[in-house]
Amino acid sequence: MRAVNRPQSWWGWHGWNQPIPLSVVEIMQAGTLPPRLVAAFWLGMERGASFIFAAEPPSAGKTALLTALLPFAPRDALAYFTRGWGETFDLPPRDNSLPTYILVNEMSDDIPVYSWGPYVIRIFELVAEGYSMATTMHADTAEEVADILGEEIGVPPEHLALLTFVVPLTFRYRGGRPLRRVLEATLFELEEGELALRRLATWEEASDSFSVLDSPESLAALAGRLGMSERELNEELERRESFLRKLLNEGISEIDAVQEAIEGFVRS
Repeated sequence: MRAVNRPQSWWGWHGWNQPIPLSVVEIMQAGTLPPRLVAAFWLGMERGASFIFAAEPPSAGKTALLTALLPFAPRDALAYFTRGWGETFDLPPRDNSLPTYILVNEMSDDIPVYSWGPYVIRIFELVAEGYSMATTMHADTAEEVADILGEEIGVPPEHLALLTFVVPLTFRYRGGRPLRRVLEATLFELEEGELALRRLATWEEASDSFSVLDSPESLAALAGRLGMSERELNEELERRESFLRKLLNEGISEIDAVQEAIEGFVRS
């Protein structure tokens, strides 16, 4: 992915003390999400899916996970970073063969470098024109994301229905140690003109386990959104999941090494 401008306050308002980015393997090692879900996100990044990572508390890992997924985008895909209030959306023309991602550090009204109100509405208009988008929000559930964007800001249902992955995360402590987990991954779609939410993945707290694309309905919904047959989607999920498990088993987790491995997989 090639950036056409420089990010501003990508990690929020932390002054000089910027977090150290994590690779997607390090995030999997922490148990935040399983390889099969990463494989689904990977296919989404390749095909220009739009993402929202949400959590109410800070430090849940929203930006860390989003950043770790960017290497899965095609090498020549473009990234445009928004800058909050006063954003002009001077975007490069779209290339129909590659996604152009609008990367929004956060959709909120907390600080001027974040996007809110008419800026969010404009971002979704651009998604409707064929651009892709990835961002973070403060919300606990996919339903809350829909309410904030639709009811508070006024994004129309037909634009919200372009979101392929709405991904709430949780951050809590268990046994005195921090626990970060993807709570769910939900696809937004229209049913008879109304916004509908389809669960693609869920986390079971009691067993600390994940269910990912386990129903025929969820698999069919994602395949349709990504422009794939269900058979092709299954095959590509399995291929990528196997590759990611291999990285986990071999302990390949450093960012540059993971990036090199991903590029090798794409070339093969």
